[in-house]
Amino acid sequence: MNHFQKFQDALEQMYPGLSVFSDISWDKITKEYIASYDDRPQDIEEFVFGFPEFLQDKASRDECPVHLFELAYYELLENNMIHTEMPTIDSSGLHMNPTLSFLNLEYDITQMVDEATKGNIQIIPKDHILCLYRHPQTGFNSVDISPEQLTILQQLEKGPIASPNQIAAPLQEHLTKMLDLGLVLKI
Repeated sequence: MNHFQKFQDALEQMYPGLSVFSDISWDKITKEYIASYDDRPQDIEEFVFGFPEFLQDKASRDECPVHLFELAYYELLENNMIHTEMPTIDSSGLHMNPTLSFLNLEYDITQMVDEATKGNIQIIPKDHILCLYRHPQTGFNSVDISPEQLTILQQLEKGPIASPNQIAAPLQEHLTKMLDLGLVLKI
């Protein structure tokens, strides 16, 4: 298998949803992407990892729909979450799940993917912040994040807290939901 074909196959494998939501020509897009490099790319992982940014640049020039680069970032993070082990947390208290990643999206990528698995291909606009993460028991998960949940995560980003009582009373219901979802871990 030649060098070009290996890179193209790696892109197709990492980003299968792009073929579902567009009439993308993998041969053409791979050539464009390789041509965007100053030197011929050598590292397949680096090449595959940078592809969503390439699509985002194309979208900023109206050469690619926005939902495609959003889908590519989603698929990249999903793949990373599936193949990443849950880090061990040694100290007690409430901790922000260390696997959390966030996407600020204009499209409902999770709903689009869900509908596509049912044979219903749709582009669904929806401005939201999507959190992708690895749940300690159930594995890969994603959930829309509310402003209240972001407030709690910002507090936990500074470090673990000893007790749920350190979270403001109006946010306690959100904290309980976050603990159930595995966004916040009680150790």
